[in-house]
Amino acid sequence: MLRLLGPLLLVFLLATTATAPQSLAQPVPADPVIQPAGNAAPPLAAPIASAQPGNLTTPDGWVLNVVARSESVEPVQSLTNSPWSREYRVDGSFEGTVTGSGTTQLTGGTLEAGYQIGCGILQDTISSNTSVIGLGGISIPFISGSILPFVFGGQVGNEIEIDLLPGEVNVVPVGKKSFEGTTTHINITGFRIRVDGCAGQSFIRSYATFTSSTDDTEDIVTYLGVTRAI
Repeated sequence: MLRLLGPLLLVFLLATTATAPQSLAQPVPADPVIQPAGNAAPPLAAPIASAQPGNLTTPDGWVLNVVARSESVEPVQSLTNSPWSREYRVDGSFEGTVTGSGTTQLTGGTLEAGYQIGCGILQDTISSNTSVIGLGGISIPFISGSILPFVFGGQVGNEIEIDLLPGEVNVVPVGKKSFEGTTTHINITGFRIRVDGCAGQSFIRSYATFTSSTDDTEDIVTYLGVTRAI
């Protein structure tokens, strides 16, 4: 009897192995590795093309050149979270050089780099013709510029009035360097620029103003970057 059970048990095991589901024979894949949100790499600034260099040949034979490289501009969320604020993160490298064989003695100069921000429409003041706002049966004095009616769904007797002004250009100097000789640089990395009170579309561009001085003259040339609408 035992001699008969041995071959039968071997046949049963072979049959079971041959008909086993393929999913049981394959290894279970490892769980994907999930990086914590706090370790995520910050987004890179959006690179932009630089404009043509600024050039100036002086009457006494010097050649001034101001150029920009590695520029980038990226809009970021304003710290105030206001719909009338604009904030940008910018990078750029600016260089001013003097070449040529002028007939006067160079005495140094300056290089200033920064950004110009244009705003199409400016938000001036917020006013209302009613002095009391009702919030669920509670009366609260209205403060000019308050956003309580929008947040809590308050009922206002008359409409709120927002005064708008024509746009303007804001000049934001970032760095200024005095130098002696013929070359100077300003490098800007991760600088944040903010402008408030802008209710319309905004525009931004870099600038660099290079000044070279001699004993009796001062020559100035400016680089203007590519205008970007944001």
